[in-house]
Amino acid sequence: MTRRTLGRFICASGLILAGACAVCHAGGSRAGNEPGLNVVLICLNALRADHLKAYGYGTETAPNISGLAGEAAVFEAAVAQSHWTLPSLASLFTSKYVHSHGLYERGGKLSEHEVTLAEMLKARGYLTAAFTGGLDMSGAYGLKQGFDVYFDDTGNKPMGSFERIMPRALNWLTARKDDRFFLFVDSYDIHPPFDKPEPGPKASEYAGALKGLVLDYNRLKDFKNGALLLNGREVKLSKADLDYIVSRYDAGIAYADRFVGGLLAKLEELELSGNTVIILTSEHGEELADHGSFDRFGRKNLYEESIRVPLIIKNPRINSKGARISAQAQLIDVMPTVLDMLAVPVNKEAQGASLVPLMEGGKTEKDFNRCVYSEASFHKWAVRAGQWKLIYESGKYELFNLADDRAEIGNLAEKNPAVVYGLAQELMRWRRKTRTDKSPDDTRVTVTEEMKRKLKEAGYWR
Repeated sequence: MTRRTLGRFICASGLILAGACAVCHAGGSRAGNEPGLNVVLICLNALRADHLKAYGYGTETAPNISGLAGEAAVFEAAVAQSHWTLPSLASLFTSKYVHSHGLYERGGKLSEHEVTLAEMLKARGYLTAAFTGGLDMSGAYGLKQGFDVYFDDTGNKPMGSFERIMPRALNWLTARKDDRFFLFVDSYDIHPPFDKPEPGPKASEYAGALKGLVLDYNRLKDFKNGALLLNGREVKLSKADLDYIVSRYDAGIAYADRFVGGLLAKLEELELSGNTVIILTSEHGEELADHGSFDRFGRKNLYEESIRVPLIIKNPRINSKGARISAQAQLIDVMPTVLDMLAVPVNKEAQGASLVPLMEGGKTEKDFNRCVYSEASFHKWAVRAGQWKLIYESGKYELFNLADDRAEIGNLAEKNPAVVYGLAQELMRWRRKTRTDKSPDDTRVTVTEEMKRKLKEAGYWR
């Protein structure tokens, strides 16, 4: 196949390739946007988009999120920049890809030279606060840059819940209701362990081998070949067992949703809803045996269950109520979008794009089409372009047609070498274009014994 034929083939498939996949940047403030909006950014760690009714799930796991979605713009194809919290949250805060900000691992730290959303807003007089679940959201990793308040204390527990986090956030919000503010909240309620009190669908009828057991990452990551180690022996899990685990995951969503509802109600009570931008998303999804494992972190999973996240944006000054936007979005788009809404010029290092034109209806999916990217390590990356998705790892390729195979079961790489070649070239072009040099002097952090203890308890440290 010639290069010219390859180009025609890819364009006919809806791909935007080499050079044409370039990210669209917001060019400063937009006409008609007014300053003075507050910003509330809600992250629900490990929330898969496809487990929300707003994204087509058959069960109503989150009525408050559904209510918000009905009043907002819902981005149907949003991806996280990584499969786990620390690098993905750093990307959200800086509008940079992981290899650009360089925070791949827990021994790393976000460089003080990076510019965060909180810093941008604080410089313009906003009060800034973050109330988080600690662990991989710890301020020790440099994530607290620009925040006047950064709460990450989990007590003796390895990670934090909204039960402890949200009351502090609401108290802070109430005390600052007459100021311009940026509030960030995030918790691990949906993340393993799947132990929240909501019964969840099917849970009350379940009486199998997992009943009463703690379904934490330490236990679930050892699931292999359909079996789990229970009381020293391998037990083959039935469909009822797997359904039960999923029901416990869904219970975590329902639990977190109650606190989201409380936050939304407080904004109404304080008469702040009319001048507050509300954004709801997640740093990553969760693997629920979709590809034979629960070990999203260890397997460096870049399948859709790990990187497709909800992105719901409500701006009371943009009439996007009920909008369903199919154009591909990324977490790095959050910063440019917020700054665009606030009529603040986007910093030149931002690698995301403002989504405001899509919310306003000024751009269509066709106008905005581009490639989006996720990373699991220095050697494992994924690119999505149109219906195609390519996962590259150390010279090996997996290719999926997401229009026909959302579950990513059939690897089409051998049958479509031209598409693999084109997307592999796009990956190389993207890496070259967005790579930045890192100064090592301020990008290391000491993982303390207390941090190690909590990571061990959470299952992330042997």
